Parts: sequence; C-alpha cells; structure tokens
Amino acid sequence: MNYNVLLVSEQKVKDSTPIQINAESSEIRYAIQQAQLIFLQESLGTEFYNQILDEVETNTLTVVNEEFLRNFAVPMLIAYTYYIYLDSAFVKIINTGAQQMRSEQSQPIGLKEFSYLKDQARERSQFLDNLMRRHLVFKSYLYPAYTNFNASNGQLLPEFTGQFKTSITLPSSAYSYRDYSYGTPFDCPYPWWYGGKGSGE
Repeated sequence: MNYNVLLVSEQKVKDSTPIQINAESSEIRYAIQQAQLIFLQESLGTEFYNQILDEVETNTLTVVNEEFLRNFAVPMLIAYTYYIYLDSAFVKIINTGAQQMRSEQSQPIGLKEFSYLKDQARERSQFLDNLMRRHLVFKSYLYPAYTNFNASNGQLLPEFTGQFKTSITLPSSAYSYRDYSYGTPFDCPYPWWYGGKGSGE
C-alpha cells in the first residue's frame, strides 16, 4: 500500500472547500491521506483501493477508473478531507500539548459551533460516499477488483452497506427480483433497496 499517492491535490481541496489558501500544507496532506486510507478503502475494499493507487502511481489509470475517480471518488475524498481537517483547524498540536490558536483579528469558536460544523461536514461526506457505493453496486461489472476480492488474506472487504444507515447490501444467494431469479449475489444487478422482493414493498 502506497501512502505517498494522493488521489486529490491540496489545491483542489482548497478550491472546493472553505479551507483557506494559507492553511498548513502538512495538515491538508494528512487529512487527504486519512480520508483515503480510512473512508475510501472502507468503501472500495483493499483490492480495488490498491489497484487505484497503483494505476495512479504508474500513470496507467484506465478510462473507467479515471471516470470513477473524477465523478465519485474525488468528490467524496474532498468532503471527507474537509471533515478530517476541521479537527486541525479547531485545535493545534504543539510541543506543549493541544491548544486553540488566537489572534488579534479573530477568536476560536466554541465546542457547540465546532460540533455543528463537523456534523454538517460528515453529512455531506456520507451523502457523497453513499452515491459512490450505489454506483459501484449497480455498475460492479465495470470494476472486477471491487467484487473479486480475497477474503482469506486479511484484506479489508468492500463495505456494501450505505451511509445514513441505509443498507445497500448486495442481494443474498437465490435472490429473486420480480420475475427474475439469480443464483449468487453478483449475478443480480439490483440491490434489495431498488424494489425487489423483501425491500418493503
């Protein structure tokens, strides 16, 4: 796993979020790395996640994966990067410990205001994460590494359940959608929440 490959640039994050242009570069890079390692890897699974990193590093990104990054993964990563960065903006870790920074022009916000900003950032991030997961479920045939994972080697498996506690789990074996039957989870093109039997209809 290459921790030096960033799937979104610092400038792109600044251009797409309220993060100021003079923000610490190291703090933004850390937030991007954590957003990739934790949230993106959880959604893609280690197999597909590593494939994306390898293709970006070696400049061999396929057209399909390039479109996936541009339309789904990068917007989600930007949102989660901002969500993580807020912690660094609220409290700075210095050699004497954690402190809130003050200046003559501004005062730090309180915990209540900070919690509000974090909640809003988390909801936006989860919404974009959910869109990405739904796309992967419906278009899983485009991404072999997303479904052809190796569960026996300690890899993190793709998280098929959606954010907001809305399950988008792939259908279980012997699933029937209306008048069509499928033998395995990946044979069926429709998640249960799309309107198949057992979806609450």
